[in-house]
Amino acid sequence: MPAPTPNPATALPAFARSRLSGRMLRGLADNPAAPPEVLSRLTAAEDSIRFLLARRRDLPPQIAALFAADDDVRLRRELAPNPCLSADVQAVLAADADPQVRAGVAKGAQYFTTVGVHGRKIPPPLTREVYALLARDPEPEVRQALARNRHLPLDLRVALLDDDDAHTAAIAAAQWHAPPLDYLDALLDRITDAWERSLLLQFLDAPLPTHTAHALLAGIDDTPADESGRALPLLEQISAVADLDADLTSRFLASPKLRAAVAANPTLPSVHVAALAHDPHNEVRAAVVARRDLDPVLRESIPVEYDDGSYEIVRWVADADLPERDRLDIARSRHQILRKSLTLRSDLSDEIIAILARDESFAVRLFVCERQPSAPGWLLAEIVGQWHSFSRWDMIAHANFPADAAAALARSADSTHREQVADHAGLPVAAIEALLRDDDPGVRRRAAANRALPADCLIVLLGADDATLVAGAAANPSLPVPVMGHILDATGL
Repeated sequence: MPAPTPNPATALPAFARSRLSGRMLRGLADNPAAPPEVLSRLTAAEDSIRFLLARRRDLPPQIAALFAADDDVRLRRELAPNPCLSADVQAVLAADADPQVRAGVAKGAQYFTTVGVHGRKIPPPLTREVYALLARDPEPEVRQALARNRHLPLDLRVALLDDDDAHTAAIAAAQWHAPPLDYLDALLDRITDAWERSLLLQFLDAPLPTHTAHALLAGIDDTPADESGRALPLLEQISAVADLDADLTSRFLASPKLRAAVAANPTLPSVHVAALAHDPHNEVRAAVVARRDLDPVLRESIPVEYDDGSYEIVRWVADADLPERDRLDIARSRHQILRKSLTLRSDLSDEIIAILARDESFAVRLFVCERQPSAPGWLLAEIVGQWHSFSRWDMIAHANFPADAAAALARSADSTHREQVADHAGLPVAAIEALLRDDDPGVRRRAAANRALPADCLIVLLGADDATLVAGAAANPSLPVPVMGHILDATGL
């Protein structure tokens, strides 16, 4: 029979139930294992704790509805961008009296599920009724936010193109992903900035009509000489996406600055593609290599040097429906950018992961660790030893990260390394206890949140005269729910 859980009401000294009670409650608000009944009681806590609750992705619907009707506009502003709200709550917020609240709902801003950029997510669409309500909003601030929403229905985006507010109309045009070509001329009429036009052309999912390309070039040719440099990104984008005729082809091939862009153009005649495969400029040959329609034998014959620090990828390698044979061929390709792009796929076999894990390119091996749930532990440990950017946190938290590597980091002289590993569940208890005594408060807090700590140890930490230990213990997913209840009782919630 398991030993009874100590009662914090008697185990915690009086100062922990008063001076540090706020730290406990903030820890509970951050605790990923806190059940709805605990979160519900926290809604009566101070404002900063309610703000933490409003940002939780697992916020219970009844609490979200309560917050949406709260008198505190700051709380509603915190709640509005939450990507996991129900349609009913979003509808309430879309009709809020405060324009910042309505804009928070309208924008559909991206969010992150990991520390690294690979955890970037786009919220799901709003309901048709909410979109329509926001499109009629009297405040330009709200309509501008709505114009940035990637899921905005076509007819409502078209209506925003004629918005009374010129900035709203320009955003609606520039943020249209894969716009139908029927609307392209109207969009370009509303976007006059060369950079914004180049962004719009990036979103096309069909070739830019030849006549439109000529019209854009005519406008660029009329640009004063002292401003022509700003048009280069637009020129490059036109070169890459235009439906080429003989005149366009000749113009772009004649420009050293545009040959790399036109080399990627899917409408470029094959005779020119073959010639560009031998271009003296590395970036031109790289663009040829990245073409999906290129003969595989020709591709593998083209020499290209790649920057191992670049995050550029070839999108079709990452996204297209490729048979296993093709995926294997790419894993063995001479071209680093193709192998690196392959690591972004979610359908890689163990054989391919094993090949990529031993790739000569650090970038490829890094991408395996950042993107693949089956990344081998030995590789994770190797890359963590060499990589110090944000995604290092995710690698240490990876399910395959070895316990011995975690223990070694826990002994590091670098406090950042100790902090990153302090909540690793594979650490031995002795290592965690050492981290609980660390000089760095960030290390102590994360160590106190380590799920490997037993309940009796967590209760001792909750009674510590150290705010970081108290907050970490309260946020620990292994904290028993009855103990959470005792904390709430002790703080009067």
